[in-house]
Amino acid sequence: MESRQHKRDSMNETISGKEDVKQCVTTIASTQKGSVPFMPEFGCDLMPAIGEKSPLAIDYLIGVYSKEIPLQEPRCEVTDVVGDFTEDGKIKMIIYFSHKEDGSKDFTEVYV
Repeated sequence: MESRQHKRDSMNETISGKEDVKQCVTTIASTQKGSVPFMPEFGCDLMPAIGEKSPLAIDYLIGVYSKEIPLQEPRCEVTDVVGDFTEDGKIKMIIYFSHKEDGSKDFTEVYV
């Protein structure tokens, strides 16, 4: 039986397969580690990068995402992570990954 989860920003839709993997990667990358009750290891330690305007913040997030996403979402392999600053001072991170099921490529964007 295929795993299903609720679709983000929806009241009654569910997703599965590649869409599920992509949503999981996005959720892991945008959740502060320790903020989910009963799941203290879920997410990434984003705090050192929040509010920073240094390229070191992007380098930090690249390292965190490259380590944490494969540990927490074994159905994918991170192939690249890139980041840049937006005009309003946020950090835009793009996480490229491949689906282990069939090797297809995908990506997601998160803002820190």
